[in-house]
Order: sequence, then structure tokens, then C-alpha cells
Amino acid sequence: MRDQQEVTSPALRTRHVFIVGVSRSGTTLMMKTLNTSDEVAISNENHFLGHLLPWEGARHQFRRFGDLRNDENVHRLVDFIYSGAFAKSSRLRGLSRHWRWIIKKVGRDDLQHRILDSDRTERALFEIMMQVYAEGRPVIGEKTPAHVRYVPTIMAWFPDARVIHMLRDPRAVFVSELRRRKREAVTVPYKQLSRIGFLFKLFIMLETTLAWRESATLLKKYRRLYPDRYYLLRFEDLVSEPEPHIRALCAYLGISFQQELLNQIVVSKGFQAGQSGFDAQAAQRWQKHIDPWIERWYSFWFESDLKSFGYSPTRSTDGH
Repeated sequence: MRDQQEVTSPALRTRHVFIVGVSRSGTTLMMKTLNTSDEVAISNENHFLGHLLPWEGARHQFRRFGDLRNDENVHRLVDFIYSGAFAKSSRLRGLSRHWRWIIKKVGRDDLQHRILDSDRTERALFEIMMQVYAEGRPVIGEKTPAHVRYVPTIMAWFPDARVIHMLRDPRAVFVSELRRRKREAVTVPYKQLSRIGFLFKLFIMLETTLAWRESATLLKKYRRLYPDRYYLLRFEDLVSEPEPHIRALCAYLGISFQQELLNQIVVSKGFQAGQSGFDAQAAQRWQKHIDPWIERWYSFWFESDLKSFGYSPTRSTDGH
């Protein structure tokens, strides 16, 4: 998997780019990297199409306002978004980052006019949500890892779309997710389980196991269905050898490579937050922070997938 996948540049530059994968797999890093380009604007997580639970997606909540061809229903929808009701609509999770950005940065009248001037379909709402972030950049898109479940909808709505699937060793995903949830144990069920260390760790292990299995299965399926529109990039390759992989990705998207794309600041809540450049050590750091029994769990269940995606089923003997 260290060899760059063969890239065929699209005849015309794509106008829509979507980043999916498992949480903690480098989707934010990819968003930040592409947004360094003056040609690309990728908005943050919005869960418009769905979440872990499909009905937690914004579009499902918006459907309660009825046919948006009725202007009054558009007014009610916009009021729902800006009044605070949208932010309080879920008992399981907070409002997604991009919606918080829209409420803060996009005027209420502006959003309402955009919706009224559109064809008022769910696709149009999704497009508007990306456009308000773009500031005139020609390539727009968004990063919501959970949208990996809804790639067929994305492909149907945006025939020019390119999807970037970020993949990371599931053992590294576990270590990163455990560290994150320990710091941010504020939602259900993390807040409750955080008081019981073993159950908390066990829950994170099972959660990441199921999420990674689903993502890997969908990845293989989508690469067969959309061979020219679905792009795999391993997190480990991006941080270890950023320039050749970013150059290949730019060629695939039909955008120009700019040196600024390599000038990144580590933005995750991980071990090197704030550090300049790509954190190459992040590729193998999990080996020093995982319990042996948890490593054996992942190696047992994912032995075949680990090998097929270029990962070793066991840790290196020197821990690096």
C-alpha cells in the first residue's frame, strides 16, 4: 500500500470533493491540507445526510417542516436553525461544527435567500451548506466521516464528485479515540462510562471495531462501484511521505499542486498538537500506547484486512 495508487486525472476539474472514513483517521488533516489551496474549500462536519443513527442527520430533522416549495416552510426552517432549537434537537450529540459556523458566520437573511432562490430540494440544501463556506473558490466540498454510509447518495447528487476515503490502522484509531474521549467525555454514553475505566476502554474498543469493519467493507465496495471517483489514501502514507501523495491527489482532483499544501500545523488533539509540519511519528505511535490484549483483539478480527491494506498484523519488535 505504500506505492501510490494509479491516478488518472479527470478531463475536467471536479467541482465537489467529499472526505469520509472512520473518525480519527486523518479526515481533519486532509480537510486542512486541501483548504490550504486557493482553489479548494472543504467545510467541516455537518452530518447532513446522517450520523451513526440515520435519523440524527440534519435532512431528517428538516423534513418536519414539509414541502419547502412553500415559502412559509422555508421561513420556519431557517428560524429552527437560528433560534437555538436546532442545537437542542438531539439528546445524544451536540450541533455539528459546520452548522455552528453557519449560525455564527452566515447571516440569517443570506441563508434564507439562498434557499428561496434554489430548487429547494435536499440536494440544494446540501449544496448551499457547502457554498456559503467556499468564498468563491471553484472546488467545494465537505468532511463528515460518517457520510461514508451515504456515498451512493453523494455520487447520485453530484455526478462530478470525487470522494477521498482516509484509512488508518484500526489499532491507531482505537488509541486516538480513547485519548480523545478521555478528554471529552461529555456526551452519552462516554460521560457515564468514563467513571469505570475498564468498561470505558472496552466500549471504545467495540465501537472502533464495528466502525472500522463497516468502513473497510464499504471502502472495498465503493472502489468497485466507482473506480474513477473513489480515492483511497492511508493516513500513514500521508504523514510519512506527504509530498508525493499530495501531488498524486492534486492530479486526481484536477487541481494544481501548491507548495503551501505541505505547510501544515498538527491540529488534532493528539500528542503533537500545534507542531509544524506533518507528524510522521503518528503512523506508529499507537504501538507504545495499546494494551497487548487489545492489540490481539484487533489482530485476530482484522488479520486479513490488515494485510490487504498493507498493515502488519502484529507490532514491530522494536516498538517503532
